[in-house]
Amino acid sequence: MTKKLSLLALSLIVALTLSVIAPVQSAIFKVDAVSAATSSQNTSTQKQTTKTPATTTKSTKTQTAVKKSTPTVTKTSSTSGIKRLLALGSYGQDVKLLQTMLNQRGYKLKVDGIFGPKTLAAVKDFQKKNGLKVDGIVGPKTLAKLMPAPAKTAAAKPAQTTKQPTQQQVSQSEKVVVKIGKVDYSAHPSKSFTVAIAAVAGDKIVAAYIDDYQFMPKDVATGVPNSDGDLGKNYPEGYVLASKLTNAAYYSNNMKEKAGSTVPIDKNFAAIVNYVKGKTISELEAKLAQTTPENMVDAVTGATLADTHGYVSAIVAAAKAAKNADASYSFQVDVKDLSNIKIGKVDYSAHPSKCFTLAAAVVVGNKIVAAYIDDYQFMPKDVATGVPNSDGDLGKNYPEGYVLASKLTNAAYYSNNMKEKAGSTVPIDKNFAAIVNYVKGKTISELEAKLAQTTPENMVDAVTGATLADTHGYISAIVAAAKAAK
Repeated sequence: MTKKLSLLALSLIVALTLSVIAPVQSAIFKVDAVSAATSSQNTSTQKQTTKTPATTTKSTKTQTAVKKSTPTVTKTSSTSGIKRLLALGSYGQDVKLLQTMLNQRGYKLKVDGIFGPKTLAAVKDFQKKNGLKVDGIVGPKTLAKLMPAPAKTAAAKPAQTTKQPTQQQVSQSEKVVVKIGKVDYSAHPSKSFTVAIAAVAGDKIVAAYIDDYQFMPKDVATGVPNSDGDLGKNYPEGYVLASKLTNAAYYSNNMKEKAGSTVPIDKNFAAIVNYVKGKTISELEAKLAQTTPENMVDAVTGATLADTHGYVSAIVAAAKAAKNADASYSFQVDVKDLSNIKIGKVDYSAHPSKCFTLAAAVVVGNKIVAAYIDDYQFMPKDVATGVPNSDGDLGKNYPEGYVLASKLTNAAYYSNNMKEKAGSTVPIDKNFAAIVNYVKGKTISELEAKLAQTTPENMVDAVTGATLADTHGYISAIVAAAKAAK
């Protein structure tokens, strides 16, 4: 009996003890469960536990973390209008944004959107103070350092929001300067000389053109203009000075018969031009330096010419000439139109009859945005510099004591000749520049109408700075080049 009472008492004690411990364990397990759910940041679990104080505390911390990340997003958007490298000569809304950011750093620049000498000095000073390469070029690293502090960014955010539409509009209408350059080159020695033309925007080639000239049999080839005039009197018997592109069918067949070429000359030239388009001068120079002339043809899809290296080099030289050209040979175009730029070239009889004119035009749609003209004729070899390969096989066909020469290359000699024989007071290069400057920005139809309404005698009066009696002919040549481009 006593044992039974003892067991009963012990059972009662255990029951009472468990009744006290169970709620405590339940409470502990609930706290652990909430803690684990909060640390996992599971959305559904957070919703289920939002009523507990522990969840509220964790939620607040998460919200605080989100608020702290907001300035980072704003910092990125503050430079959303700058999507290219900026350097001396750049202009546009993104340059205004750059100037504003520099002013926030203590500089006092006029926010005019023009990257001039003062902006360049500020950029270089900022780069120097921030341990960057002092090159005056605003790229990703410089922009990263220019990003304003979070506090300043938050204050500037409303202003940036209002400016965003403007920046988006500017991205479609931002202007860039396009310039044209031409060189005479020895790309394919030694019976011919190459004419290379390039249009550049900054350091990038946006369009190009190449052609070769050499003496060809007159019974199968078409000579340059005035070959049947005084110019042709200096040709070797039975030959004419001719363009390879003008005579692409004859020359390509000649290549096939003598060298087994399967790609016509015009297709070869087109492949080389297509290869350089969109590349920078420095990119092409690096490629030329790294590639032997023998292997360069393998780098250009569609080209089979052994002298591909020489033709690419010629275009690079023309691009450099374009970069150094004066304002007469440049024009502003919308960035969005860069991919639509085309170059056309013609050989023309603008100034009969001792020379032929080479005219080139850079067009966007129906508008001429840049142009180039030059004349070639035979000049005394003791006073003039001949075209490339004049001392090679090409020169063997020259008349005794003369070389085929460019008027622009020999501007000083030719201008002095004009002065002595015709009393001209404006040098030939200044005359050509005035004519080129006149046609810029005009449409083909506008120029055609002007030519139709104006006699050759009166055309010179319409072009400021030009005194050439054949101004009408030179403008006609540029119009023909523009049509060829289209």
